[in-house]
Amino acid sequence: MSRPAFEQFTAQPPQPAGEFVAQQQTMQGDAMAAQGQELTIAKLENSVATMEEQQLTSDPRYQKMLQLKSKLTGAPPPAEPAQQPSPSVSQQQQQQITPAQLNQLRAQVSVYKLLARNEPVPPSLAAEAVVMKNKPTSLLPEPYEFPGEGDNGEKLPYDLMKVLNIHQQRCARPTSLPTPVGIDPASLLKEREYRIQNRVGLRIRELSNLPADLPPNLRIKAEIELRALRLVNLQAQVRSEIMGALRRDTTLETALNPYAYRRTKRQSLREARVTEKLEKQQKMEQERKRRQKHTDLMQAIIQHGREFKEYHRNNLLKTQKVKKAVITYHQNNERERKKDEIKNERLRMQKLMQEDEEGYRALLDEKKDQRLVYLLQQTDEYVESLCSLVRQHQNTEKKKKKEERKMAKMEEGEARVHVREISTGKILQGDDAPKPDELEVWLETHPGFEVCSEVVPRDQLSDDSDSEEEEAPAPATTKNVDEYAGMDEETKARLILEKARNEEDEYDQRNRKQMADYYATAHRIKEKIVQQHSTMGNETLQLKPYQLKGLEWMVSLYNNNLNGILADEMGLGKTIQTISLITYLMEVKQNNGPYLVIVPLSTLSNWNMEFEKWATSVVKVVYKGNKEARRRVEGVIRKGAFNVLLTTYEYVIREKALLGKIRWKYMIIDEGHRLKNHNCKLTLMLNGYFHAQHRLLLTGTPLQNKLPELWALLNFLLPSIFSSCGTFEQWFNAPFATTGEKVELNQEETMLIIRRLHKVLRPFLLRRLKKEVESQLPDKTEYVIKCDMSALQKVLYKHMQKGLLIDSKQQSGGRALMNTVVHLRKLCNHPFLFQSVEDSCRAFWKVDEVSGQDLYRVAGKLELLDRILPKLKASGHRVLMFCQMTTMMTIIEDFFNFRKWKYLRLDGSTKPDERGQLLELYNAPDSEYFLFMLSTRAGGLGLNLQTADTVIIFDSDWNPHQDMQAQDRAHRIGQKREVRVLRLITANSVEERILAAAKYKLNVDEKVIQAGKFDQRSTGAERRQMLEQIIRAESEDDEDDEVPDDETINQMIARSEEEFNQFQSMDIDRRREEAGQLHRKPRLLEENEIPHDILKASDEFAEMERAQKEGIYKEDFGATGRRRRREVDYSADLMSDDQWLKQIDDAQEEEEQESKKKKRKRKAEDDDDEDGKKRKKASPEVIEVMNKVYDIMVGFKTNDGREIAVPFIELPTKRELPDYYEVVHNPMDFARIKKKIDKGRYATIEEMGNDVKLLCENAR
Repeated sequence: MSRPAFEQFTAQPPQPAGEFVAQQQTMQGDAMAAQGQELTIAKLENSVATMEEQQLTSDPRYQKMLQLKSKLTGAPPPAEPAQQPSPSVSQQQQQQITPAQLNQLRAQVSVYKLLARNEPVPPSLAAEAVVMKNKPTSLLPEPYEFPGEGDNGEKLPYDLMKVLNIHQQRCARPTSLPTPVGIDPASLLKEREYRIQNRVGLRIRELSNLPADLPPNLRIKAEIELRALRLVNLQAQVRSEIMGALRRDTTLETALNPYAYRRTKRQSLREARVTEKLEKQQKMEQERKRRQKHTDLMQAIIQHGREFKEYHRNNLLKTQKVKKAVITYHQNNERERKKDEIKNERLRMQKLMQEDEEGYRALLDEKKDQRLVYLLQQTDEYVESLCSLVRQHQNTEKKKKKEERKMAKMEEGEARVHVREISTGKILQGDDAPKPDELEVWLETHPGFEVCSEVVPRDQLSDDSDSEEEEAPAPATTKNVDEYAGMDEETKARLILEKARNEEDEYDQRNRKQMADYYATAHRIKEKIVQQHSTMGNETLQLKPYQLKGLEWMVSLYNNNLNGILADEMGLGKTIQTISLITYLMEVKQNNGPYLVIVPLSTLSNWNMEFEKWATSVVKVVYKGNKEARRRVEGVIRKGAFNVLLTTYEYVIREKALLGKIRWKYMIIDEGHRLKNHNCKLTLMLNGYFHAQHRLLLTGTPLQNKLPELWALLNFLLPSIFSSCGTFEQWFNAPFATTGEKVELNQEETMLIIRRLHKVLRPFLLRRLKKEVESQLPDKTEYVIKCDMSALQKVLYKHMQKGLLIDSKQQSGGRALMNTVVHLRKLCNHPFLFQSVEDSCRAFWKVDEVSGQDLYRVAGKLELLDRILPKLKASGHRVLMFCQMTTMMTIIEDFFNFRKWKYLRLDGSTKPDERGQLLELYNAPDSEYFLFMLSTRAGGLGLNLQTADTVIIFDSDWNPHQDMQAQDRAHRIGQKREVRVLRLITANSVEERILAAAKYKLNVDEKVIQAGKFDQRSTGAERRQMLEQIIRAESEDDEDDEVPDDETINQMIARSEEEFNQFQSMDIDRRREEAGQLHRKPRLLEENEIPHDILKASDEFAEMERAQKEGIYKEDFGATGRRRRREVDYSADLMSDDQWLKQIDDAQEEEEQESKKKKRKRKAEDDDDEDGKKRKKASPEVIEVMNKVYDIMVGFKTNDGREIAVPFIELPTKRELPDYYEVVHNPMDFARIKKKIDKGRYATIEEMGNDVKLLCENAR
């Protein structure tokens, strides 16, 4: 071992404390030697170690060094080792080298020389240098000497059990190799100590001779290390003394392991249990993880298998599509390329040779026409492909219907299996035939019979009277192949384009013969409808001829298992046609539903009214309202005890769990253009959760010229025929893709293509324009428009419901209830019909006369008229306004004068001579009066006002026929335009109850209520109960009271799309004008503008009610302290004894029910009071600060003068920007913030800040 290797070997970390102490005990004498002898001893040890490494122990110098070392250390001199020959020397003396070994040695020397010179070694020389000894023969016997036998009978070379003893003997065989001499651990430890001391001495010498220019930090570290090394001997002595002072234990463990002196901690039973519990939990957790890991592995394997199959399935489909597309592409490309190359080359060369530059340019521009020709040809080919798709769809739907009918009959137990007697051929049917579940037993008990599968019962074919016609193949389409035969390409292209340009509009019926084969395929089964069926309407309610045609078209869709779009223009009666389809299917086809009709919320009431008017025999359910109202009809829906279910888009999405379980016979969607987005939430919901045999879309908007939107509607109706919009676009864009051109089509060519595409949709879409039916009497459409109350109306209405008038006069009895209804109706019209209210407002507002904007801001109906009438006047419509109260007509006159509108008035005070003059003035050709205001009773009869096309019923009459007769003043023979009737109803008021009660009292045939019916004694109690219900009825449905926005109102009053757009722009201009006003006021009066005396009277009455609830009843005094008159019912004197006893019993039951109602109501009011106490209103100072902050935010301008708050003052409607409301779920604008500030809904500025933050987050 060399010197560096020795130093590396000795550079090891210190040994443990026990070994070090044992070594120091043997060297304790040497450690106390003088420091001067340390270096000498270290040098001697190094020399001795070197000679030992070189195996020079027999050298005389080695013995002298040992003796010198012993003298220095004081140890006895070592004994000289006996000279014994080593085993190898003795063996060499006994054995001489053989010639073979000598030759091998020579060969090895030669190989070494060749390798040293980096030369190749010959194989023969290498084989001679390396002689492989043969391995000793094995003790195993020869193969198959002791053969074995396998599991399957085959032979094995050895029998393992027999050769086992041989292996065991081999393991116990003695070896001739000598046992190696072991290493002496004591000498090894001693040698290690010597080397450590040597290294310590060398390090001390090195640190003592440090240079003088060493940095201070390094010198300090070196000094610390030097002092530490010099204290090594002292450290060893101290440790030796400490270990010597310890009591020696006799056991080996404590003698060698000092940690054994530690005190052992006793293990308690609790700790043992805890340990056992933890161990058990650990095992359970390990087992759970193992199982989970196994489960995850299995799931991953299964999922991988699915993904593997799906991946290769998709790859296969993609490959097939690509293959087909490539083949088609190359075929079309090659064919067209050859034609174009030959033609263009010949013509261009001809023009160039003739030097005709204009003709040459015309040839270049003709490329675009060639593309168009090819596109039109593709359209015809696509129509032919659609024919086959339509047939497949019809056959599929027909099979589904048959299966459903078969399953239905199987479930009802009516199905019978026809059997035939083999010997006679007699077929058993009906009750004699066995049921399917009894067939096997019946055949065993009746031998000689077999199942007959050829005969089908007649009842199963009752609905398939045209099955033979359906099963028959469609007539082959005869195509005039020779139409363009013999023509060159130029003439052919010109004729095709000329023919396409000469086609009329897509909806013209004169061109239907061109699509006869395609249309005949879709509408194979035809059913003629010549008259209105009995369950639809009555003698006075008859369908128009064009509506009968629409019904016939929808019935044809039903018979041919197709779905479609009814896209008649606005005002042609799509609602009535749909109702006629439902009643026809119920009466003629015996299909009682259920039918699902999905309509917008704003038209739901109109649909309900039309069903009550036209189809009284249809059992309908209106599914809307709050949770309580919907819960009441859920039982009827689950039982299926209805024919038609009317609901809105929102409830279809919200209640998909309930409505999606029903298998609908027909799904009808009004305003179907909302489904033009294929990925909208409504479309996905209807496709995913609802099942319907037939679907029908209603839309009044013109067909969109955007292909994806139109295709999305057809994909919703017939997904098997119009499967993908992408496929359709790829089909018609193929000619453009082949040429790679970017030439855009002009307007004429674009419209030409659109007309051809609409031809494709002809069988699935029906649209008629008003110009087609203008010869018939125009339609009359009635809309109920709900108006909101001003804050003043709400405060007065709340207390007037309880019989308290604003002048504190409280009345009672039957007359008081009737008067209360009258007062509530007056309040709904205008609060200034009460003189005391107008006086209070004048005093509070400090004006002599209320006029201008304040006149319509206090009443919701006048505010609505202020928005509607300017639009009607601007669009040229003439208006008739019917009102019940002449005092209200006077207030309306003041409003007309403020707006400077010219009007005429006719009421009961108008003289007969003046009536004719007023009619002449209004009916004059160029009359300047566009408003005619009439009282319902005076102006409802005997007047011809067909020059007007808009009727506004300001307040409804008790008798609906009075209003109907008033409407007929405009809707009569001679009317040229569609009549629009607008009935104004105050939301959540007595007017809604009056209208509902009056309709309820009508007979089914809508006869007029007899005048004497209210005067009969037998109906007095019923009339009283109805009036009490009208007055005190609470609103159970918040959505009924939804006030329509400007867009909905514009849809109601607009006759065309142009008018609707005009009205929308007028609303925008009006909002901008109001926003630019210096002192802008809201459209309706708010709570902070109500006179204080009215608010004070309201608070006093509320306090009085609260006192009565607490037990302080004032039965004998009214609100003013005067004695209340006792109610007396004098009708009791006219009763018989039996009637009187019956009334006493009824009164007791009513008192019990009334007490229960009071308890429930009192509890609800207590809950409301608690909520009201928790909700604090802001102080006037806080409201003032909020208004200032609002003005600063709205008026803020950037450096370039742009007002950034203008786009967020009022958000666009859902129709204008539907995508915004899909992304933003909580819309907010400055108008809503201002409204909350004015109404005091913000208790603190932080609440206002939260809404502003919401507005900013939505803007992002």
